[in-house]
Amino acid sequence: MAKKFITLSEQVIAEINAGERQCGEKMTSLRIFAKQHGVSMSTAIRTYEELQDNGFLASQEKSGFYICKPKAKNSDIDFAMFTSEVKSPKSALRPSVVGLNTMLSTVQVAPELMPIDRLTKFIKQAFDSPQYHHFHYPNAMGLRSLRENLTKHFKQKGLALNPDNLVVTGGCIQAVMAGLQAVTKAGDCVVVPSPCYQGLLQLLATLQLKVIEIPTTPEGLDLEALEQVVTTQRVSVCLLTANHQNPTGHSLSVQQNAWLADFAARYQMAIIEDDVFGELSHNHTMPLPIKAWDKAGYVIWCSSVSKTLAPGLQVGWCEAGRYQSQVAALMQAFHGMPNQCLQMAVSRFIETGHYQRHLRTLNRTLAAHCFAYQSYLKSRLPKGCKISSPQGGMALWLKLPNIDCDALALRLAELGVEIRQGSLFTSRELYQDHLRINCGWPLDVAKPWLDKLCDWVLHNCAKL
Repeated sequence: MAKKFITLSEQVIAEINAGERQCGEKMTSLRIFAKQHGVSMSTAIRTYEELQDNGFLASQEKSGFYICKPKAKNSDIDFAMFTSEVKSPKSALRPSVVGLNTMLSTVQVAPELMPIDRLTKFIKQAFDSPQYHHFHYPNAMGLRSLRENLTKHFKQKGLALNPDNLVVTGGCIQAVMAGLQAVTKAGDCVVVPSPCYQGLLQLLATLQLKVIEIPTTPEGLDLEALEQVVTTQRVSVCLLTANHQNPTGHSLSVQQNAWLADFAARYQMAIIEDDVFGELSHNHTMPLPIKAWDKAGYVIWCSSVSKTLAPGLQVGWCEAGRYQSQVAALMQAFHGMPNQCLQMAVSRFIETGHYQRHLRTLNRTLAAHCFAYQSYLKSRLPKGCKISSPQGGMALWLKLPNIDCDALALRLAELGVEIRQGSLFTSRELYQDHLRINCGWPLDVAKPWLDKLCDWVLHNCAKL
């Protein structure tokens, strides 16, 4: 017999699907729900958590719970269709402007949503440890206990890893960089999805690599275009994100992930997988990365705690498959290991179960933030504007028809607000009417900056 909270959540979902409850409608309070159904508060809470995990309920701070309905994956994104060709990635880094508010531009969770006190306690314990880790040179692979605890953590999520094959890095980007250095040389071509995170494009430019962008489709990646490029161009590696891609927030299907792992083996070509947002799923299940289907060892899987705990920790990792020895050697020779005390603190945070509990809470919060931002932006922006519906992460991809988002970025900078315009996410002349914003902060905190953005868009649309 199903547990009571499961039965109640299924009843509410049936009412939503039947149209008896509408998206955006406010849900009754937990206390009233418990009284109406004759259940305890703990059962009511479990019911609402189940609805949140399945995408049918979102909470808004100081407001309550609201009905929502999971949308078809990628349904609200416009995808550019083009013929793939070799390009040079943009290398110019925009200088930092002192005083700009980066709340919307940097994809990051608000600090108050992080377990800072608990994490600080583990860091202090690590520095006070009698093992004196900070007085010894680190192991080239990273702290053994961290690699073992990461292995146990991901095994619970369905991803089988071997601690002997994990290499600890100074964040996800450093892992990606080591992977690229292991399989490429200056002038080589790297396949990336379009649009592509601007930090990766800048990294490729720094390493003097060329890029070939592959169109994205509602189903994920244009696999036909990918195979055509690989058979007609000299490609060294594919740099992909399967889950909650930055900037669009979309994910590849299980079928595409399996196909890509097989594709890598067939063509004996490395795939570097940036999975830094993988654990930030808006429902209760972490989608598996391409690495889960990699039997031949061609996938270099990279991730970190930069998005889930704190970017300042600079603790990441990669499982490099057949390229493990090259990546480990590069880390030892050029990159260096993260501080061992920080590795120990992250290891203990995972081992004690605090990390998994934190992720559960954080993902519900991010799902609520995403819903709140979408609702607010839809109420403020002109008709015709499109907003992505990510299944995870904290990036929203906006299309603002007839709006020059480069000009928008310059004007908002004058007003003290920084955004990331769409042209930064490509090596081609695309996405000029797109922008990416972060929804990692509570809506009430971000509203003043969102209002500046919306006011400018409305003012310029009125001129058209």
